[in-house]
This record gives sequence, C-alpha cells and structure tokens, in this order.
Amino acid sequence: MLKPAIPAGALLGDVVAAICDRAFIGEDPLPRSEGAYAEQVKRARVRLPAVAESAFRLLAAIAVEYHTLSQQIGALPGSQARLAADLRAQRDALLHPGFLSETPWPQLTHLPRYLKALERRLAKYGENPARDAKHSQAVAELWQRYAQRRAANAATRKAEPPLEAFRWQIEELKVSLFAQELRTPQPVSYKRLEKAWTELSRG
Repeated sequence: MLKPAIPAGALLGDVVAAICDRAFIGEDPLPRSEGAYAEQVKRARVRLPAVAESAFRLLAAIAVEYHTLSQQIGALPGSQARLAADLRAQRDALLHPGFLSETPWPQLTHLPRYLKALERRLAKYGENPARDAKHSQAVAELWQRYAQRRAANAATRKAEPPLEAFRWQIEELKVSLFAQELRTPQPVSYKRLEKAWTELSRG
C-alpha cells in the first residue's frame, strides 16, 4: 500500500503492532496484578475488532494521500527540484518504517490531513513562490530545533513528551500556513510555537 517507502511485510508487522497496542493498552494504565491483567485482556478482546477496522480504514486513507502526493512530486519539473526534495522529506518524516506503531493514535488520525496539506502546498506554489519560501523557512527552523533536541534526547534515552507534542504542532502550523482551508483543531501560529519552544527550553 505504501511501496516503495515501506515494504509490504514491514507495513503488515507495523499495523499489527499498532492495533495490539491500541486494543490491549490504549489509554489504560498498565495492569499491575494478575487480576488487572485478566480484566485488561477481556477489554482488549471487546475492543480488538473495532480497533482493527479503524486502523485498516485509516491506513487506506493514508495510502490514497501518499500515492497522490508522490505522483504530484514526481511530476514536478527539474527547475523545482528543491521544492520536490522538501516535500519528499516532509512526507517521509510522516511515513517511514514503523510509523504506525511509533505515532500516537490521536496523531495517526490526522496523517491524511497532513499529507493533503502538502498536496495543497504544491498546488499553490506557483501562485506565490516567495510566500512559499518564507513559510517553508519558518517551518524548517522550528523543525531543526526539534530534530536536534530529539537527537540529544535519544543519545541519553530521555523521554520528553512536551517535545513530541511540539513536533505535532509543527504539522498543524504547516496546515495553517499552506492549507488553511483544511483547518486545524486549535489555533496555531509561528508566534505560538515560539512561545511553546521558550517554555520547553526552560524545562
């Protein structure tokens, strides 16, 4: 479904892992006793069919946007190679081997919209390349800060949930800047993300 980015076998294993995590754990606390574990298994059996159906429906929607975006990127002329490379990098940051089990479920449901926002950016590029460059530079600066801090955390095995929340705010900012018509769940702006980063840096 997402070839060549993700081989079919890897994708299947990933979707199974994501379904199991959502059905067996979800938002519940980890069981701390044999009785709690047995109750968790019961709940999981009830949830499993609905979670599996939801996951495969979501994966199908993601695949549609992935293929549409990939075809549009592939059709770009050589003169727009920089734009093509930027779009590919942003697509691949969302969709990579293991993305289903690594991405929090609430954000997974937004992936089709994030991919569609990249499509809209491409479609609007010709209207105002200078505006696109300005917005993409702002996004790139925020992403670089996130990526550097995430790499530092990975080196020390430090978990930092607020940083990951910041990462998804960057995706919402892209929607706001490049595809406002797709809407965002909450107000988002470069200024708001700068403030969020300042608060992160104090932590």
